[in-house]
Formats: sequence, structure tokens, C-alpha cells
Amino acid sequence: MKLLTIDEIISSILDETKGLDEEITDGMILREEMIPYSSINKVKQLLKIESLAQVFSDYILKYNWGNVGFLSYQFGNNDETGLDWLINRNLEYGDYHILQKEGLIIIANGDPYTVLLECKTGKIYAFTSDMSYDNKIQIASDFEELVKAMGTGQYSLWKNIEKDFIDLMSSIVTEKGLDFWKDFVGLY
Repeated sequence: MKLLTIDEIISSILDETKGLDEEITDGMILREEMIPYSSINKVKQLLKIESLAQVFSDYILKYNWGNVGFLSYQFGNNDETGLDWLINRNLEYGDYHILQKEGLIIIANGDPYTVLLECKTGKIYAFTSDMSYDNKIQIASDFEELVKAMGTGQYSLWKNIEKDFIDLMSSIVTEKGLDFWKDFVGLY
């Protein structure tokens, strides 16, 4: 098994949701959007970020993250053509000032983890409400790898091949990072 490409993820979701009501599938399907680059400047200004990893910037401008989720992880809410979801999620977070000091922003919410982006390097971390930020765990090298892993994990769950997915992820992340991915597909 290997990580699926973005096109393969989109195709797998379309195949799996064929015939379902569009209201149900709306938040599952990545659609290309051409969000203007000025939206990145707005994010950086309002969240007081000096630099934002290029891979992350490229991907959030290209697709409709404002309403998409994988399994129990949601990237945004009711914002398919902009980045207000990203701004609001961070500014509404009670400890945002701590994240800001650490150079982190929240990019997705789930149960039990919150997914963070290290703005400068693009590394992706996860933490739970009972973890300190110092104990956050790296779950992907960048946003592209995160999306591919989440899409592949979702696919593996649908096809009942979660063990293959975990074997794959064990070659990509550390043992602590693997805990996140096991939880993601419900394989303990």
C-alpha cells in the first residue's frame, strides 16, 4: 500500500458516496477552488504570522477546505470559497496566544486530537486537550502528506484494510505519530 494521490482520494470518495444525497457528501469531496492569494495575506495579517509554509499555502488556495473533513476530522465550516474558517478557528481558540508564540496554528479539529501546522516549517502536529504543547506529536512532514494520509486512511477504513494503512504509516511517522493514525482509523 502507498499513500493515495489527491486525485485518487477524490475518486475514492466519489465512488464510495455514489448515489448518496449531495447534502451528505458535500463536506467529503475536495473541489478545486481558485482562492485569491490575497487571502493568505489576510490570514497572515489577522493571525500575526510572519511566514506560512508554501505547501500549506498552495493547497489551501487550491481546494475548498472550508467545508471538508476526513472521518472525524474537519478542516473548516461553511466557508467554501475563502479562508475565514482558518482565521476564525484560531482567533476563537482560548489559548491562541500560546500557539502564536510557538509559531503554530490550528488547521483541523477532530476527536480526540486537534491538528496544528508549524507555520514556518510546514510540519504537522496533533495534540489533545490534556497534552502540553511541548508534548505535541508530529503526524506528517507537511500538509500534502497529511491530506494524502487522511484520504488513504479513510479509504482503508472503507475497504477494511486498516492494518495495511497502519503498516504504511509506521514507515512514515514515529511510534508516537502512529498513535494518532491508529486512532484515526480506529485500530488499537
